[in-house]
This record gives sequence, structure tokens and C-alpha cells, in this order.
Amino acid sequence: MEKTMIGTKRINKVLVTNRGEIATRIFSTLHQMGIATVAVYSKQDKDSMHVKLADERYLLAGNGLADTYLNIGQMVKIALECHADAVHPGYGFLSENPVFAKSVKDAGLLFIGPSEEVIRLMGNKSEARNLASQLGIPVIEGAYGNDAALTKRAGKIGYPVMVKAAGGGGGKGMRVANSVAELQEMLESTRREALNYFGNDEIYIEKYLHEPRHIEIQVLADHTGHVLTLFERECSLQRRHQKIIEEAPAPNISQSLRKKLMDSARILAEHISYVSAGTIEFLLDGNNFYFLEMNTRIQVEHPVTEMITGLDIVKEQIHIATGRPLTLKQNQINLHGHAIEARIYAENPAKGFLPSPGKVLFHKAPEGKGLRIDTALGGQGEISGMFDPMISKVIFHANSRETARKMLIQYLKDYVLLGVQTNICFLIELIGSEEFIKGNTHTGLATKLVESLNNSDAQCKTDKHLLAMAYMFANPENHAGVNSIWRQMGFWRLMPVANLMINKELFQQKYLYHNDKHMSIMESEQQIPYRLVDRDSHTMRIDVAGNIHTLYYHTVNGEILFQHNGHTATVSPSQHLGRDILREINKNPVLEGESLIKAPMHGTVIKVDVKPGDVVNKGDTLLVLESMKMENKITATARAFVKKVHVSHGDMVADNTPLIHLSDKLV
Repeated sequence: MEKTMIGTKRINKVLVTNRGEIATRIFSTLHQMGIATVAVYSKQDKDSMHVKLADERYLLAGNGLADTYLNIGQMVKIALECHADAVHPGYGFLSENPVFAKSVKDAGLLFIGPSEEVIRLMGNKSEARNLASQLGIPVIEGAYGNDAALTKRAGKIGYPVMVKAAGGGGGKGMRVANSVAELQEMLESTRREALNYFGNDEIYIEKYLHEPRHIEIQVLADHTGHVLTLFERECSLQRRHQKIIEEAPAPNISQSLRKKLMDSARILAEHISYVSAGTIEFLLDGNNFYFLEMNTRIQVEHPVTEMITGLDIVKEQIHIATGRPLTLKQNQINLHGHAIEARIYAENPAKGFLPSPGKVLFHKAPEGKGLRIDTALGGQGEISGMFDPMISKVIFHANSRETARKMLIQYLKDYVLLGVQTNICFLIELIGSEEFIKGNTHTGLATKLVESLNNSDAQCKTDKHLLAMAYMFANPENHAGVNSIWRQMGFWRLMPVANLMINKELFQQKYLYHNDKHMSIMESEQQIPYRLVDRDSHTMRIDVAGNIHTLYYHTVNGEILFQHNGHTATVSPSQHLGRDILREINKNPVLEGESLIKAPMHGTVIKVDVKPGDVVNKGDTLLVLESMKMENKITATARAFVKKVHVSHGDMVADNTPLIHLSDKLV
């Protein structure tokens, strides 16, 4: 490959010490620049897209994150072995680790990011807050220290308070305490999470703002001290303090407030002699804004800024790392249109955004002008419980916010993921909500709208009649053969009944069979015709009384997985309901007899709160399971005695693994 000279230094090859969609996104720019790419991967990632797209690839020795993607020594060793000139850390993992940045530079390599001193300074949230305050940038009232000092200070600040990891980021290490009792529990869990994820158990507290907006400013800065601010991003729609929808520019922001935010970000970046791409985050409470933190890396949501400015932020990072000064002036950065990004996660919003790792059996991403999709998933793949559950980012850019909003909804409806539960339907609900349309978003809005998934007017409401007819059309035994489903269900009757299980719930549908491509159902004494327009191996179109519906499907283990308008469902025949199915349908929240609590997901047991003989009440925490970088409390569903504990701290468990055996009698 021809060598590439950029600025004052030469780059021929870059090692990206990351995985997933950010690795593939960085590779895209490097390939365009004619720079060779090197990927690293763990055993779980051997078939990942980022591995396939790289020019070279190296298997990371070890199993857990500490041995693989967080192993500084191994990363530097690989960089030297492959003769890379530079290292790009992406986001997460080692991206904001000052020791890693120093190790890369000490090895004679370029680190595509800021200096280790700046990473260390801004990585400690309490120090960053103090610095911002000294520069005249408003900060929220807070404190740091030991547990006793924090408890005392919280009483003076007033509840609720936010508990944060000093070295945290990406929404990790954050909890809200509404009382002294909750604070005590959260101090412990936040310290544990902070130590596990950031190697630093220092925490602090700050006054919790009720329903603030989360606004951030993207900056680029070079070695000459020149700082560019690339407008703002609205990042208020979050769950578990992690963003799920971002947009640029932010709606309902005045020019004067925009200028104050950009000026504050520039002042901070200039003061610390920042170099590279970075993001300064703020909370807005009415017309007041407060410094939150600075991320000394590229952000997950950087595509929306790229789409409204026309800049390639990764390319600018590389230019800056080689010593090349920024060529643009602030007045040359113009804002073009509006961009909205939606993050697709493997999770179940209806169950507290419970992670949903597993195998993706069918994946089809939409295409279109103005649409950008950043992902590391091909047609199929494994969503591992070891990593963050984000699958893809869907970004749409248009001349107006309303056009971008409407088109993004349509493309989300056309984004197909079968095999794991996703938040696609929930994203559609959020973007279609009245609050989002008006731009009245805040950090608590996503949580408030969870219940809308079950509303009668929800855009993603399950159409069980359509699913039942789609099952008939999709089933390969849809004919009148001796062993066909028609003979099982009674096709010879005037009004046969289809007994189906839809998402593990019994659904009975009376229908009229006309032919293989035409059936009808009776609804309110009216006959509704369903006609199969066309069908291939994974897509079918059904005409329902003149309205065409597109459904995607995949058959596995006798079941058919469907996706329609962003909603997924599993449909299977149910001629005889066995005890297990009946028990699942008629779950009793009051414990009678014995109950076996099973793992709802893959994960690692990080805390066990009970032992045999203990008495637990409904809502009591039995153990804490970590999955996809999130802690999940497994709680008792009723008052009971603990009969047996099947797992211990540190155990890795699969979905449905027995965890705790409960009984209504003391054994």
C-alpha cells in the first residue's frame, strides 16, 4: 500500500483497540485515507464484522474484559508486532485511560487522542467540576469524600441526590438516591461498579435535577491551541442514564444560549490545552446550564454532528494526531439541516430495559438517501452478554427536523432484527411522541413513556389478527395434505379455529379459508379479507381490506418469528397446552409451594444477598447479575423462605440457569 503523508508525521497503519460498530466506523475512514487497518478481537468476536473488514487481525489472549479489551500490555505488544504507527482507542474500554495513552506514546507510537495529563484531569469528574467552576462555568452543587462525609453533605443538599463514579462515563456508575437508606445502598453498589469498570472506586454526589435537558458541545482542537466548536447535540432521551436518541442541532435552543454553551466549551478546552476531538456536556434546567463532564474521546453520537457540518470527525482526529493544524476557522463551520440518531439495543423496554443477548437469526438494514447506519452486524451474529447491548445506530439527515423525524420512524420500521428482543418499537414510540415532536424532551421522558408500549394507540401495538393470518400464509404446510396444519386445525369446517401461541400467550382466531392466498376473519359481524400479495424466504406483503402490510419473518424450531412496523412476535401452533405452557400463561404472583428463580439473561453473579433459611419479602433483592455492562437486581416475587442458593459470587450463568430455590415452608 502506498504510504500516506499527513501533516508533519507519517501514518501507514493504525491499530484500533476496540470492537463493534465504532471499530468498523473508524476503519471506513482509514480505508478512504489509504491507511492500513489492524483489528483486535476476543474469542467471542471471532466472526464479527470489524474483524472481517480489517487488513490485519489479532486474537486477544484471555477470556474476560480485563484480559482482552482492557489489557494495556497486550494492546501495546500487538501494536508493536504489527508495526502500526498509531493507535485509535474508539470509545469505551481504554479510550479514556491515561495509563494506556502514556503506554502508547512511550512505545514510540501515536495516540489518536489527547495527552494522558488531560485525560487524567478530565477523567476525574470531581476535579473537572472544580476546574469548570474556577473558569466561571456553572456547576451543580455537590461534594466528594468518604461515605460518612457524603451522607452528611447529602442531608444539607437535600434529597434526591445523584451518586456518581469520579472516573465514570458513558452512563455507568450513576444512581439516584431518594433517602438516607437508599444512599447507603447506592454508595456501596456505585463504588463496586466504579472499581469494576474504571479501576477507581472514588465517588461523589451532586444535587439531582428534576427532568433537566442533556446538551453537549463537540469540539476539535489542534496543537496550535486552535479550538473549533461544532454546535450542540441534544442527548436528553436516555434510559439507565445512557442515551438512546440524539439529535443535532438541539430543538428550542436560542442563539444566545447556544453561544454561551459553545463559548464555555471553548474556554474549557483552551484552558487545558486540549488536543483532538472531545465533548463537553451540560445539563439545562430552564434557561440555566451546568457543566456535567468532558469526554476526552470520540462520542457514540458523533454522526449527527458530522451530518450537519459535513466534517469527518475521525479524519480530523487523525490529522490532528499527526501534528497537522485545523484548516477551518470557526466562521467557516456552517449548520446544514437536522440529523437524528436512534440507537438500537438488544433489550426489553417493557421489562426495565432488561438486556437480551443471544443469536440474531435474520438482520436486514434499510437503505435510502440521507440515511446512515453504523453497525458491526451482518446478516446474522451473536449479541454477547459480555459487552454493551448496542447493535446499530440509525441516523437520518434532512433539511428540517420534522422531515428527519418522520423518515427516521419509517426506516426504523423497516429495520429488521429477528432472534433477540430489541428496543426498535420503543424508539418509534419515543420519536412519535408529542413531547419529542414539540422538542420538549428531558432526561426522564424515556422512562415515563415506557407504559405507552401497552396503550391502545401505540404505533407498535401488536396486531394479533394480522400475525395469525401471516402465520397461515408463511407456514410451509399451508395446504390440504394428509399431515398438513389445515387437517390438524380442521380446514373442512365452515369456521375453523386457529389455536396459536403469540408471544407465549394463547390466541384463538376463527377464519374463513378461501384458498392458499386468501382468507378472511369475522370482526364485529363484518368479514375482513386477508390476501397474500407476495412472499419470499423472509418477506411477505398482505393486503388487509385494501391496506398493504409488509412483514418480515424467519422460521426456527417450529416457530415463526415476525417483525411488523418495528414490533417483533413469536408465533407457533398450540393444539395441546401442556402444564409448562399453562403455568407460564397463568403465573401467580403469590408464592405457593416451591419456586425456582432462573436467570433472565446471560451474565455474571456479582453479589448474592441471601442464604438458605433466610426469609424474603416481595421486592427483596436476592442477588445482583451483571449483563452487558449493567447491574440487574433479581428480586423475590412474594414472601418466601430461601431453600437453596445455586450460584456464588463470580459465577457466569446462561439464560434460564437456576439461581435461587424458594419455598413457602421453612426447610
